[in-house]
Amino acid sequence: MDSSLARRADPFALVAGVLSLLVAVCGVLGIAPWEVVDLRWVLAGTAVVAGIAFLMASVRNSRAASDD
Repeated sequence: MDSSLARRADPFALVAGVLSLLVAVCGVLGIAPWEVVDLRWVLAGTAVVAGIAFLMASVRNSRAASDD
């Protein structure tokens, strides 16, 4: 198999799958998701992950060859 055709994991689908599993576990246990996790921590974690993703994207794009 050609290495250029290798499939990569979709990070958005992975996050959505993990979140849906967490909600399902909360449903089976009979507890509300907002009783388990404080929304402020979720927002803070989301901000940290987004910041890291933006930094990685800027570093990755700066290494690309320019067509100028």
